[in-house]
Amino acid sequence: MPDIKGTSSPKKKIRIGVRHILIAVLLLALAILSLSMTHLMQEDVVVVVNERASMEVPPPPGGGGGGSHHNVEEINASGKIASMEQASTSNSAATNSFHFIVSSDCTSYQRWEVLTQLHSASAVHQCGRFTWIVSGCLEEGSEHTGKGKGGANSDILTPTLLLEEVERHFPHLTISDHKIANGMGRNASVARSGHYNDNDDDCSIILHPHVHFTPDYSNMSAFGGPFADGKRRRSFLNRKGKRMYGSYGNTYKFSNKPNGLHHWGVAFFEQDDRRDEAIVLIDPDFLFLKKFEFPENTPPVLPGKPAAAKYGLGGQFLDFNLTHICNMAPAIQPINDSLGSKACPFVNVTNNEVNNFYSAGPPYVIHVQDVIPFSKRWSELVPPTYDEYPLLYAEMFAYSMAAADLNLKHRLIRGLFTGCMTQWPHTDGKGEMEALKTSAKIYANSIGNTPEGTAADNSEGASSCFLPSLTLPPFLHYCSRYSFVTPYPPEIGGSIRGGKANYHFFAKRRVDHDILKCSSHNSDRFEPFRSEKVEKIEGGQKDWNVLAVCAVVRAINFAKKKGCETQMYK
Repeated sequence: MPDIKGTSSPKKKIRIGVRHILIAVLLLALAILSLSMTHLMQEDVVVVVNERASMEVPPPPGGGGGGSHHNVEEINASGKIASMEQASTSNSAATNSFHFIVSSDCTSYQRWEVLTQLHSASAVHQCGRFTWIVSGCLEEGSEHTGKGKGGANSDILTPTLLLEEVERHFPHLTISDHKIANGMGRNASVARSGHYNDNDDDCSIILHPHVHFTPDYSNMSAFGGPFADGKRRRSFLNRKGKRMYGSYGNTYKFSNKPNGLHHWGVAFFEQDDRRDEAIVLIDPDFLFLKKFEFPENTPPVLPGKPAAAKYGLGGQFLDFNLTHICNMAPAIQPINDSLGSKACPFVNVTNNEVNNFYSAGPPYVIHVQDVIPFSKRWSELVPPTYDEYPLLYAEMFAYSMAAADLNLKHRLIRGLFTGCMTQWPHTDGKGEMEALKTSAKIYANSIGNTPEGTAADNSEGASSCFLPSLTLPPFLHYCSRYSFVTPYPPEIGGSIRGGKANYHFFAKRRVDHDILKCSSHNSDRFEPFRSEKVEKIEGGQKDWNVLAVCAVVRAINFAKKKGCETQMYK
């Protein structure tokens, strides 16, 4: 027996050793396989990031201009673009974190509009981050050349002139352009950094707007095409057979919106690591009436799944020469058409698809991960679309075509705004109807019963115009002219009993561009304009016209009060 044990013991050791070796080999193989899979996944991520980042910032057409431009290698090397696994950690969240972006030119006209908008957001305690993209400022020291050259005879400003007023209203703003920030020569109330504040999405604290400057992209002659030399006039033949001529010529400032967004997007991906925000793109003439949020049970915005307000523009662009537009701005991923040629996807989109997914307008809500590729395609399509349709909505039609090209089917939502390009809100039930009429009557009589220049209008913001029982949309888009008559309400048919009618109206281009300044000559509260001529009732709803006037007037007075309070306590 001892001999048997002695001979069997070594054999046991050999079997155990072989088993350990086999296990070790198996574990090594699994580790190698895991590393290979990780490497492949990283390659996939790099491909996706490269596709997005390669949409480099378009320089201002014709060269020149400020701003730094970054290619794919620079963006990847920065280490700021997270992998898709990291970027989408909160994509499945039930709600979105909103980042509001407004794009404007660099004029005193749109300066007061955007400042009023920011104060209206503060008045309703809107949560989220706020960025103001400003395009086309003058070079420092040349402000004298911009006098009266902007929209509504406003002044084109230098960055410093614009920022001086912005800082007075919002001392804790941040600026993307370090050269502009460092050159302002003032105290540290303006952050010398391109980064956002960590807490600037907290709705319980003072609003911290971020200002991002871009070159001017409005010169359409710089994009080439048959009208670039200015010798031929662009025109459009509408569905009724009427030829329409645009008034913008080779200066189409709305081209700044997609190009400015793209310029900001590339800078954002370098400076900020958030990849879970929903970007809410609005115009300067938007006011917050209440906190912006989606209607109940609306799914959140995810990468590839944007949302927008439902507009009535429909498929008008389907009548354009889409083949020509595509030839001027070829698609990144074209499709084969019936003749075997490469076509842009928007060429084959149907009217039904447009009405269901692409008849969109602001507020546009797109996921931050879609900003760079989408804004790049949008900016490419504006010039050839403008050649086909040299009218106001060219950039909106280009937006729809870009969305179709990238298969970004929008969830179109009604009730996100009122005031312009949509119907007035529907009032449900007798109680809401009475609240609407009472709200309008209170404001109209407060204006109509006082001499001009003495109306004691309150400064509590736009939402103070409405009784609490009224259901409001988040935004008022005040791009029209709104009016009402006093005494109010008028008799049926608009007649005034026992005397002369006084018309009161608001028209944004009539507003003094320095309305928010605190100088002594401008110390009175802003009031509606007055006229003895008959004024059109926008949209045919007299009560909402009263309340639209009230909302803008009180929003301006609120902004002025807050800005002057800030100056007082400096």
